[in-house]
Formats: sequence, C-alpha cells, structure tokens
Amino acid sequence: MTLLTSVLVAIGALIAVGGASHLLLHVFQQEHYEARRLYLWIGQAYAVRLALPEAGLVLVAGGAAALAGAAAEAIGVVIAVALVAMTARAARVIWSREQIKPLVFTPRARRLFGLQLAVCALVLAIVVAIGGGQQWAPAVTGAAGALLLLLAPWLLGGVVNNMLRPVQQADNRRFVRRAQQRLRDVRPLVVGITGSYGKTTTKACVTAVLDLLGPSYPTPASFNSTLGVVRAINEGLQPQHQSFVVEMGAYRTGDVAELCELVHPRVGVLTAIGPAHLERFGSLDVTEQAKGELADSLPADGGLFVTRADDERTLRVARTRSAARTLLFAPAPHPEADVWAEDVRLQDGRTIFTVVVRAGAADGERGAAGASGSAGEQRAEVRARLLGEHNVANLLAAAAVGVGRGLALTDVARALGRVTPPDHRLAPIVNRAAGVVVIDDSYNANPEGAAAALGVLRDHPATRRVLVTPGMVELGEREREENRRLGELAAGVADVALLIGPRGEDVAEGMRAAGARAEQILHFPDGPAAHAKLAELTRSGDVVLFENDLPDVYA
Repeated sequence: MTLLTSVLVAIGALIAVGGASHLLLHVFQQEHYEARRLYLWIGQAYAVRLALPEAGLVLVAGGAAALAGAAAEAIGVVIAVALVAMTARAARVIWSREQIKPLVFTPRARRLFGLQLAVCALVLAIVVAIGGGQQWAPAVTGAAGALLLLLAPWLLGGVVNNMLRPVQQADNRRFVRRAQQRLRDVRPLVVGITGSYGKTTTKACVTAVLDLLGPSYPTPASFNSTLGVVRAINEGLQPQHQSFVVEMGAYRTGDVAELCELVHPRVGVLTAIGPAHLERFGSLDVTEQAKGELADSLPADGGLFVTRADDERTLRVARTRSAARTLLFAPAPHPEADVWAEDVRLQDGRTIFTVVVRAGAADGERGAAGASGSAGEQRAEVRARLLGEHNVANLLAAAAVGVGRGLALTDVARALGRVTPPDHRLAPIVNRAAGVVVIDDSYNANPEGAAAALGVLRDHPATRRVLVTPGMVELGEREREENRRLGELAAGVADVALLIGPRGEDVAEGMRAAGARAEQILHFPDGPAAHAKLAELTRSGDVVLFENDLPDVYA
C-alpha cells in the first residue's frame, strides 16, 4: 500500500501543477509568450498567492502519509486521497476564476500545457518507481511534487517553451508564407498605423475614409503583433479589398520593423509618442526609435507619412527618418501643420469641428502652413460620433491620409462622421430607463488619454459625475507620479471616484492633495467590490466614466 500512497501523492502533486500551469499559461499568453515578463509577474503574485501554499500542502501531505504509513498503511492512503481531493478543488477554483481576457487554448497553448504536464508526470513517475514500496517514498514524492510546483514558471517559460520552439517556428514560417502569398495575390494599398496611443481609433477612422476608394480591411480588434497580423491576413483579407489598414503594436525596438517587412506599407501614420508601455521601452528615446521604424520603411516614390505637427518627437521622426511625402496634422492651427482643426466643440453627443487643409498640401506642395484664412485652403465640417478633443487628432490623421490619397475633403468629412467608437474606447452607453450614461474607456489608459477622458466627463451634461478606475500601469518609474497626477485632475471633475487596488490609492493621494473631500473618494481592494458599490450608489442623472480595466496579470 505504500506504493499506492506514493502514486496518490504524485497524482495530487500533478493536479496542483496543472492548476498552477493554467494560471501561468494565462499570464504567459497575455505577455505574448515572453519568458522575461512571466518571471517579472512571478515576483509580484505567484510565489505568495499560489506556489508556496500549494507546495507546502503537497510537501506536508507526502511527509504525513509516510509517517502515518509506518503505523498503519491505510491511514497513509487516506491522507494521500485527501491530498488529491484538496488539490483537485484548488485546481477547479483556479480554472473557473473570473478572467477579464480568458486564456485561449490555441494550438501553441495546448502544446505548452500538455508538455508541461507530461514532463512533470515523467519526473514524478521516476521518483515513484525509485521509491517503490519504501516507507520514505511518499515523503520523497511529495517533496518532488512541491519542487515541481515551485519551479513551474521556469519549467514553462524556459524548458518547455524552448523544447517546443522548433515546432512553433515551423508553424510561424508556414503561416507567414501563406500571408505573404495572400498579400501578393490581393495587392492592397497597405496603411500602417503605430504610436503610443490612438492606434485602434485611428485605424477605424482611416478605414472609413479609404472605404471611399473601395472595400477596406482593417486588422480586427487588437491584432497588432506580427503573428496577429499574419492571422488577420490569412483569415480576413479577400480579393475585393482595395486597402489593408494594419495596426502595429510594439513593445521593443524591431517590432514595427518586423511588421513593415511583412506587409510593406505605402502609407504610414504615427499617432503619438508618449509614456505608454514605458516600463517595457525604458525611455521615451527608445519609444521614439521603435515607433519611427514605420517612417524608415516607407518608399520615397509614392509613399506617404502622416504624423503630428505639434509634438517635437513625431516632428523629428518626420524630418529625419521619412523619405516619403509627409503630411502633418494638429488639433489646432499650427505653423507646421498641413491639416488642422478649428472651432472644436461637443454638441448633441458629437464632436464637431472644421477640418482645414493647407493650400497645396494635397499635392505635396509646401507654403505658409497653419495660418487661418489663407487663400486656397480647403475646409469642411466634421460631425464625429467620437467623443473628446483628443479624438480630433485621430480624425485629422485619417483626413490627412484621405486628402493625401487624392480624395475630396468634403467626402472625407462625411466618411469621418460615420465612424463609431471602437469597443471600450470612450464608447457612450445610454441607459435611458435608469437615466444613466456610461462612458466606457476601459480598454487601457495612458496619461494623455486619461486626461482627455476626464475632459469628456467634465464636459458631458450631468447631475453627478462618477469616475471608476484602477489607475494606470506599465509607466515604469513614472507610474506613481502619473497616477497621482490623474487624481489631481479627477479631483476637479468627479463628484465621486471609485478607486481600485494599490494604484487606486495613488490616485486617491492625488485627489486629496488637490483638495478633494473625503466623501468624494471611495477605495476598494478589487473590481468586483467597486462595481457592487457602483450599482448601489448610481442614480438618475449620473454620468459614469470607466477609465481603464487592468488585464488579468495585474488582477
């Protein structure tokens, strides 16, 4: 029966590893299978919350089974069975946990998970076989199981991931070749869009404008990595598509260049350079280098580069790294701008403004730019369903692409009026029965975007304005400072702020420093607690802004 006890302890340990591996794989997938990011997360949550308690349970149960077996082997078996039951319950809780962006068992994820369990099962089987019916065998099996549980992150991110790398690379090459062939067959005009923020909304705006030239296909959702774009091409690009609008994400230098090498854009849009993902890039100089790779890739003959005129970094990229024709935009008249906005206002649930194109800009000529009233300027009114002045920049970027491709400005303005907000990006949700308006800006948050969202909350008619936020992440050394700054801005806008988690406390500090009253600030340990309180306190006339919703790795 000692052998049976050892087998049961091994099964309990393997179940514990399976539960932990589900959580680890979830983080690994959300971090784009970057082992370094997985290891960073381990120090924040894994060891204390899961690995140490579970490993301790397996270790103690194995030792207890060995000691009990010396007196009565049946008791050792009972302890081992209890271990299996407890680890099974714990694994079930982990697998059924609430997930903001659920783990998807793609072929890659299935291979990683399966090989992880297979390696652990092999190790435990060897330990059980060596121990045989020895009295000490259950204790040694428990120790081996506890060690595997503690080492699970490194086993997944290092050993298993590296073992499967040749298989994944072969899959990637096959998918990439298929995507390249599809691009050669369809031959669409490719527009690349990158930047620290505004990419997805600008993608929607550019797509609406280019639909005037024929069906345009944007990369869906946030498919903005190389493999995401490859998947978008293989699954969605069709012969009827005249243009292909590609959102290009980046976490390091070389990411945008890799995407450009895949799709070969002829038009590039750089929305902004700012502190988003600063934790990954390390500095704004590195961010500028990475985002500027789009400008590097554009052809001199027939290429078009669109970026902001009112930011020194984007302007430097335009002046020093683009051989293509350049059009510059600004949300207000600016001496460097070719396209700008005037008379911006929020009215009837729309952002209304006049888009102005400098004389000669559409033909690539340069003259006196940004001077209101100059002869030869083109003007048109835009009535956009996108809320906020910051979205004016996204709309102007698309307008610049349109006029740069020879479209009439009046047609471009009408197309921009048809753009709907992408999900969770300042999307208004009106509950007329309850008399409550929700502004959903929960996709992510950065300092500029959060400030703009607060501006929308401030300007929207309301009896009471409510902010719900967990603060901002991935801002490196600036994270605490920027969250305090968010609180300072919120103090003058929100009648009530529901703040979540440790970064929410930083926001609260900023609100208190700006003179907010104690009753304005409500702090909660997690999202469910905050949402329960929100349901309790909302009333007719409220406007509620959801600013950011942290991914699962920060939950």
